[in-house]
Amino acid sequence: MSVNKYKLLKNGKDLNLNLPISQDFSLAGQEDIIKRDFVNVEVDKSINEIIDYEKVKLLPKNIDNNGLINKIIYKLNFLDENGNYNTTNSWYDLGFNYKDFKFRKNVFIKSHLRLDFFDSDILSRQRLLSFVTLYPKFYIEELKPNGSIPQPNEKLLNFTLGNTVLDKKLEGEGFSLYYFKDEIIPTVNKNMFMVATFNNAKTGKSTKFMSSNNLNLPVDELIKTTDNTNFKNNLHTKYLLIRDVSGFYYKIDTNYSNNVINLNNDYVINLYEINSI
Repeated sequence: MSVNKYKLLKNGKDLNLNLPISQDFSLAGQEDIIKRDFVNVEVDKSINEIIDYEKVKLLPKNIDNNGLINKIIYKLNFLDENGNYNTTNSWYDLGFNYKDFKFRKNVFIKSHLRLDFFDSDILSRQRLLSFVTLYPKFYIEELKPNGSIPQPNEKLLNFTLGNTVLDKKLEGEGFSLYYFKDEIIPTVNKNMFMVATFNNAKTGKSTKFMSSNNLNLPVDELIKTTDNTNFKNNLHTKYLLIRDVSGFYYKIDTNYSNNVINLNNDYVINLYEINSI
């Protein structure tokens, strides 16, 4: 090892010094540096990030005028025997009879529409954020004058949701959405993309739905992402989670897909059975 040599003199004579020789590394004076550059850094790494899991309730707003929505109607359009969409689908068309209704059999009350919400419309990398399960219900307007329930061919395959605070007769499940408060930033909307599935407890069949009524869609067109483009999406329905000075809300995008109608402060969402042939 190359070193500089120094000679110590005292009164013109060489000065002898006794120096301890050791190969041990000395940390003298390094404690503050070690704590700052190593210990504190590693301690921070070992502590999990603090996440606020508080959820907020979001009410639906009209995408056109910012007024509150009264009802949300999910309409199921199944394929008929000729392979065309029957826009007046009833429970009778799915094989249900009056006894299923009258006695509230499990085949009826356990059939349900499931709405899955994802963070992206790219199927290969989307994450499931939440889901809503909607069960069938007899609405007041469907009952006959004597209070009896309708026949299966008289009850359409619609799920009507509303604000139960304003009207107790409405179905409130799924009308409001719930999401993590910290993830909804005032300046940027949080987007969610919905795909629907109907589970028929009578037949055991699950039916997937899309947002387009085009029966001749190739698979590539069905699953193609269209977010942040001018193209219409054929599979998903887009929800915008919004935070402003008055609270938390969501809107359903009427431009992203062709299946959403904003009518008299109501959202009507048409869902179409995917043609698997």
